[in-house]
Amino acid sequence: MAVPSAKPGPRPTRRAFLGLLAVGGAGLASATYARYLEPDWLDVAEVTLDPLRFPAPRGLRILHLSDLHFGPHVPLALIERAVTLGLAQRPDLIALTGDFVTGRLRETAAYAAVLRRLAAVAPTFACLGNHDAIVAAGPVGEVARTAAVVRLLREARADVLINETREVAVRGGRIRVSGLGDLWTGQNHPARCLTPTRGPGREPLAHMLLNHNPDARLAAMPYHWDLMLCGHTHGGQLGVPGVAEWLAPVSDKSHIEGLRERSGRLIHITRGVGSLYGVRLFCRPQVSLLVVG
Repeated sequence: MAVPSAKPGPRPTRRAFLGLLAVGGAGLASATYARYLEPDWLDVAEVTLDPLRFPAPRGLRILHLSDLHFGPHVPLALIERAVTLGLAQRPDLIALTGDFVTGRLRETAAYAAVLRRLAAVAPTFACLGNHDAIVAAGPVGEVARTAAVVRLLREARADVLINETREVAVRGGRIRVSGLGDLWTGQNHPARCLTPTRGPGREPLAHMLLNHNPDARLAAMPYHWDLMLCGHTHGGQLGVPGVAEWLAPVSDKSHIEGLRERSGRLIHITRGVGSLYGVRLFCRPQVSLLVVG
C-alpha cells in the first residue's frame, strides 16, 4: 500500500513572519535592534517634485505622514515626535494617508491634541486606511465602521476626505486635493470625486490625490490627478531585498516606497511612522517632505 504524501503546510503570513521576528527573529542582536531601536529612529526624507508633472506653485512644501498605527506597539510619544519633526520642515500643506490606529481607538483626547498641532500650522487633509475601518463597534457599513477615526480627525481639525475633493489656496496659488476611501474595505470610489480623462489635456489646477493603498492606482488611472500620495506598505518593514517586497501587502511589488512616475503621473509611497508589532529592520520610520522644484 502506498503511503500518502504529506500535504504542504500553510504558507507563513506577513503578520506571522513579523511576529516571529519580534520575539526571536534572526538572532538576538538583530531582533533587539529591530524591535527596540529602529522603530523609534525617525528618518526625514525630502523629495523634489517635477513642476511639469505636478504644476503647483514653485517651492510648495507638502508634509506626508502615514500609518501612524497608534496602539499596543506604537506609543503616542513616537507619533508626537513625528509631528514635531514634520512641522520643523515648514510645510505649506499636510497630507495624512491612513491607518491612524491598530486595534481599538484609545486616548482619543490626547491623540487629537497631538494631531491638532498639524492643522494649526497648515491646511491638513486626511484619508482613511484599512485599519481605520475596523475600530468602531457596530454593523458593517461605511458610516458605522469609520465613525470613530473620522471623529478623531475632525477633533484634530483635519479635513477628512472619503471620496471627496477640495480646492485650497497655498503659496499664492490654488490646487485641488482629493481623498479616496480605502481599497480593502470596499470604500474606494474614484468616480465619486474625480473627473474622467478625455484626451491628452489636463485640469487647470494641480491635483493631489490621497489614497492609502497604492494598489488602488489602477482604478484611479482613468481619472484626472497629477500626484498620488500613499502609505500602507510600511516599505516592507524589513529592508532586505526580496523579503521587503514579499512582506509589503500590495499586489504591485515593483513600487513599495519612494517617488515614481507611472503613466505620466507621480506616485509617492511613504514608509510610514508606525508599524505592525513594532518591528523595523533597515527600513526606518519616515517623515516625508515633498517640495515642488
